[in-house]
Amino acid sequence: MIWLVEETNILNPFPIFIGVIYTLYTNQMRYFAILAILIFFSFTADAQQTFSISGTVKNAKGEPLNAATIFIASSQKSTSTNATGAFTIANLSPGTYQLVMSNVGYASLKRDIIIRDKSVVLDTVLQERSVVLDEVVIGDNNQKKGFIKTFTKYFLGESENGKACKILNPEKLEFSTNKKLLKAYSQDFLTIENANLGYRLKYMLRNFQYDSSIDATFYDGESVFEDMEGTPAQKQVWTANRKKAYQGSLMHYLRALHSNTTREEGFLTYTIRNILLPLVIAPNPVFTEQLIARTDSNFLKFNYKKRLYTLYDKKKASADDKPSNRTEIIIDVAPTGSILMLDADIDKRGSYSAYQSILIQGFWGTKRIGDQLPFEYLPN
Repeated sequence: MIWLVEETNILNPFPIFIGVIYTLYTNQMRYFAILAILIFFSFTADAQQTFSISGTVKNAKGEPLNAATIFIASSQKSTSTNATGAFTIANLSPGTYQLVMSNVGYASLKRDIIIRDKSVVLDTVLQERSVVLDEVVIGDNNQKKGFIKTFTKYFLGESENGKACKILNPEKLEFSTNKKLLKAYSQDFLTIENANLGYRLKYMLRNFQYDSSIDATFYDGESVFEDMEGTPAQKQVWTANRKKAYQGSLMHYLRALHSNTTREEGFLTYTIRNILLPLVIAPNPVFTEQLIARTDSNFLKFNYKKRLYTLYDKKKASADDKPSNRTEIIIDVAPTGSILMLDADIDKRGSYSAYQSILIQGFWGTKRIGDQLPFEYLPN
């Protein structure tokens, strides 16, 4: 630091002013220099924590498959193989990923991948497609229109977002019926536009079943998201709708678990004591750190291996409730209440491995394709 005041006549304030300005200027430049260094090292540290998934895709004869589609399910990350069948998806943080590989004429394949501290390399063989539907009913166009109407209702959902979705290529759907069981699949991507959220989805439908006798729906598949083009006014509406869809969702809850802010963000979680409805639950909510075990800074698992009841209620969660002296209480599932059982690694994005090990009922169970958000989504 340079001080000019001591070398200046006190009767002449001008050099003092110059000295103060110079000192402030020097300090400011030093501040910005330090800030620039900190930002540089911050970006460098972040860059060191990104990884990739790469590999090759071939057929059963060992021939490389060119232009095969490779994407991470429920994300905005996708690519395709080159002439040698090679691909790379880069800039991935530690977490759980469902990698999906698809090519025309071949059965699509998905791989559960967990990235912890290094990139993943894998070689994949796709088998030729062979699909057999039992008891296929071939009817007129009106019958197929009825199938599509039922499929759209239970696949896209009946929420505002679900009703705003449109399947652009419904001719790709194949249907079969077995008494009261409607089945559907597609050999190619379904293209879906969500006018409420501003996303275009490509969905690889493996299996869809709707059982009208018990009003139960099952579907299995993977989606990749693209942002739709829109005016500034449309994008403003999409931003608001996306945030609304995020609030109280399973993604929101799992992210809040990671940051230990479930109660602050409006969630209360209770342990369930019985099997059938109505629910018999513990009288007091369970704290986050009682529920989970942190395997490291990137992953967690539920300690509790049975069903949990989660209520999204900001007003109730913010209240300073006194602990109940009762041992249990009986309730019906609230409109924003969900039943969850999940035994898998969960990352900070709200993604989890072993998708077949999850049970969802209630509020989260009503959320279908029309309410989905990509894992890249951030509410703020």
